[in-house]
Amino acid sequence: MDPILQKFRNKFVEEAYQLLDQLEKTLLELEQNVQNPDLIHAAFRAMHTLKGTSSMYGFEAMSEFTHQLENIFQKIRDNKLNLDKNIIDISLKAVDHLRQILQDENLEKEENKKTHSSLLKEVLGIENNPTLSANDSKDNHQAIPTTSEKSNVHTFQILLRTDEQLYFRGINLLNIFKDLAEKGEFYIEHLKNMSNENVDWWNIIFTTHIDEEELHEILMFIEDNCFVSRLSEQNLIELFEHAIPQHEEKSILECIEDRNLDENVKNIENQKANNRTNVHLHTSRVSVDASKLDQLMYLVSELITINSQLTISANENNMNRLQQQLEKLDGLSKQFRNNALELRLVPLAEIVLRFQRLIRDLSRQLQKKIKLVTHGIDTELDKSTIDQLYEPLMHIIRNCIDHGIEAPEIRRQKGKPEEGIISISASHTGNHIFIKVEDDGCGIDHEKVRRKAVEKGIWPESYKPTEKEIYDLIFLPGFSTAQSLTAVSGRGVGMDVVLKKIQDLRGNIEVSSQREKGTCFTISLEQSMSILDTLLFSVENQFFIVPITDIAVCEQTLYSNLLARERTGTLTFRNQLIPYVNLRKIMHIPGQYPEKVKVIIVNHSLGPIAILADKIVGEHQAVLKPLGKIILRNQRYVIAASEMGNGHIAFLLDIGELFHSQTQKITTATI
Repeated sequence: MDPILQKFRNKFVEEAYQLLDQLEKTLLELEQNVQNPDLIHAAFRAMHTLKGTSSMYGFEAMSEFTHQLENIFQKIRDNKLNLDKNIIDISLKAVDHLRQILQDENLEKEENKKTHSSLLKEVLGIENNPTLSANDSKDNHQAIPTTSEKSNVHTFQILLRTDEQLYFRGINLLNIFKDLAEKGEFYIEHLKNMSNENVDWWNIIFTTHIDEEELHEILMFIEDNCFVSRLSEQNLIELFEHAIPQHEEKSILECIEDRNLDENVKNIENQKANNRTNVHLHTSRVSVDASKLDQLMYLVSELITINSQLTISANENNMNRLQQQLEKLDGLSKQFRNNALELRLVPLAEIVLRFQRLIRDLSRQLQKKIKLVTHGIDTELDKSTIDQLYEPLMHIIRNCIDHGIEAPEIRRQKGKPEEGIISISASHTGNHIFIKVEDDGCGIDHEKVRRKAVEKGIWPESYKPTEKEIYDLIFLPGFSTAQSLTAVSGRGVGMDVVLKKIQDLRGNIEVSSQREKGTCFTISLEQSMSILDTLLFSVENQFFIVPITDIAVCEQTLYSNLLARERTGTLTFRNQLIPYVNLRKIMHIPGQYPEKVKVIIVNHSLGPIAILADKIVGEHQAVLKPLGKIILRNQRYVIAASEMGNGHIAFLLDIGELFHSQTQKITTATI
């Protein structure tokens, strides 16, 4: 396939996923408010767009299916059909199926072929079932005002310009004119006096009952090539049919079919089977605010200016000016870094829609009433982080639904509202993002968890675990207190995946719960770790870095004072004992600390921790790179590395892992 056409085709696939997400969101909102005409029109427009674009790019099965679904919503718009939960259910199943078609356009998978046939029968059944007519319905729904009721017959003039760019864009004019024919009647005249060898002009008189807004929806893919004007509120074609000259020349449809197109365009259908597009559920595209791109262009212009100034200063050997310009370049590089990171940021709301659908489907399956509440989901995270967050959050929500929220009758007996609540909230503090998933269900039964641990031989019968130890058991592989397996989840089943995924993101997860009040999972993540402002320090000849935003204070103390508390590994900070890390010991670094050792106090979500150092070098803007498992197989306290200007490597410490290792040491020493 021609590379240009393939590029447009790939773009269509990515935009189709976004359209399907938007359609799913609209349908979920419609389920709560079936009388809302704006939502009905929005759903229809999304289907109409999908139908048109999919046909242009050869997704015929998708175009045919969406066309039938669109017919249902057209009848709803015309008040000939009532929107009910059955239609919503089928439409949501259709959205899922259309996503599959994007990956299997020719329905080669047997499962997709069966689903396609089954759903198509359901859609046609709704469309052809006279008992669903709005006039015969026994439901007391209010009539939804539609555009067809508001208007009579209109006659429009459409001045259309056709050129080779339409073909290179993959525009299928035949489908557009078929849509026009379904909505009214038209007369087309080729304007010879306006034509040249590259461009053709066509005068189209179109009589229809639809209004101008809907006409623009039909013409949306060729709007840049069209000029539309309203001629009359009467059927001009019918009134002046005898005055319309009969031309012997071919119609626009015949011209389109007969035009001698470029071979690559002409043979798209023949090549389609051999040039399938590989489609991924998570696209690599990121929608970017125009202001961020404007800022990027400004920074590029500043970089070019500084580059010119540096060249002149170097040629003139003007060291004073060179130093000033280098300082300016350093500031500019930080602005570039921040801008580049912001370009990749997307709101958490991008994946919340999928959870809304998950909660809807599972609550119906388990016959529970559950409402999703969100707060702060406009909080932005890196695109790759958002994609990786979906699976752990999905496992948490499934467990909340299955084993957290009670059935309606049980909630009534407990004096709770029948409808349970799952809340997803996000907040931003410093360089950290905090995401909470809460339910108002039965909470975690500590004694039940303890007994299960005893059964599995994890603890002896006499052991009295702390709350944290109870919650840590939830994340063990295969640990579940459920009395029987379900098709959805079990408290603990899949939670080991949650822990692993969060740790892969260099984050932490904490659990809190109260009996009969609910459970809360709190995930803390660092905003971005690709480029980071850090504090650089050394132990012997080895360099380490920690995020500068996490530094509480740097001080020094006598090493002999720390040796006296080596057994517990603690020191005094602001009237409390906190753990300290001896990197020489845990990283097997030779040598001795100086008499006055440097102490770096780092704030962490789990609490403050101190790190001992020989020397504090200063601030370091680190470009972080992951290291292979072979290199770090014995170093679980290091998560990335940064190359310094002199060629040395500085290692980024995993503060969470250090904190856990030191608190375990303190517990052991106390026992």
